[in-house]
Amino acid sequence: MKTRHTAAGTALFATALVLTACSGAGDGDAAGTTENAATESGTTAATSATRAAADGQITITDVEGRTVTFDSLPERIILGEGRGIFATAILDREDPLDKVVAMGSDLRAAAPAYFDNLVAAYPKAGEVPEIGNIAKGDVTVENLISHDPDALVITADHYDAAKTTGMLDKLDAAGITYIVTDFRQHPMTNTTVSVTALGELFGRKDAAESFNEEWNGVVERVKERVADVDRKPSTFLWRAAGLKDCCNTVAKANLGEMISLAGGDNLADHIIDTESGDITAEKLIDEQPEIIIATGGTWAKQNDKPQAVPHVDLGYGVSPDTSRDTLKGLLDTPGLNELNAPGEGRFYGVWHQFYDSPFNYIALEQFGKWIHPDKFSDIDPVADLRDANSRYLPFTADGTFFIGVN
Repeated sequence: MKTRHTAAGTALFATALVLTACSGAGDGDAAGTTENAATESGTTAATSATRAAADGQITITDVEGRTVTFDSLPERIILGEGRGIFATAILDREDPLDKVVAMGSDLRAAAPAYFDNLVAAYPKAGEVPEIGNIAKGDVTVENLISHDPDALVITADHYDAAKTTGMLDKLDAAGITYIVTDFRQHPMTNTTVSVTALGELFGRKDAAESFNEEWNGVVERVKERVADVDRKPSTFLWRAAGLKDCCNTVAKANLGEMISLAGGDNLADHIIDTESGDITAEKLIDEQPEIIIATGGTWAKQNDKPQAVPHVDLGYGVSPDTSRDTLKGLLDTPGLNELNAPGEGRFYGVWHQFYDSPFNYIALEQFGKWIHPDKFSDIDPVADLRDANSRYLPFTADGTFFIGVN
């Protein structure tokens, strides 16, 4: 499929995508908005029984309720966020970059060990052109046009920002058709919608349906197990510890949603009135949450991102000892030695990238196990992650993704 650009679209736009990754959710377009991508004649036959027919019109509903119609199955797709490959790998383990002609540069920076493993398994991953980082405003429409895309995949937070900057109008004028996905703002609502949309876009509907069935099964099991809990322990989510001063968190969104669904009382819901914000160490000490969960990654290995405070090292290639030692190191943050949760063994670390991944359902299981251990004694999230990783990715889940202070 080859998108025909309008006369306005054939001009080269050098306007930068000055988009700040919004932490707050904006109002989406009214459901039923339709975009049509005109296509040249000629079609590509489906390569497997699981692929959608490539010679028929397809209509996709994205997380904003927009309906986007293509005359035939797109063949050239740009992932506006490189971490979109977390989802495309689920759809096509053998070639997660099939049809991807360019992608955001965030994957290499945000999940370097994942990226290295990916390149080792798929050398093509290291050769896919990078368009820059939409959140940093260094993506141009001119650059997007140069890749001659049939479709662009953008995230909900970037979409919210683009509405206020007028960038959506520029994309429309350039003839760039886009769909919106979301694994970050409201994962408990939008994960399956996003996977369905991507399954249709990439012609992998069966794979999308299979994953969504698995995802829904786990989420419903968690809901059932905490449905009758007598109380919900106060739980604090320390977001990206080490990248910012103490202590950034999320309320009624992202991993905060998952704390609530897993039977916890997300502390941030009572303190901040935006999706993300900061809680001071003094306020945290005053509140004394029963459980503290810090998200972590490999911040120390990113030389251009000096640590504001200590961090917890988690992810592919990280040993449990290193993760536990660095988790304890967070308590060197001034004042946090006065918190009760660590001394009571209720201080944990979780791999940060679950916040933007369809594998979020496994983190949800772990949250349930930490918050209500008696309800999840038979559940092993680590084993579940290794199993899912082996089925959806060509490399093993060697590393540490969940850790406790004890």
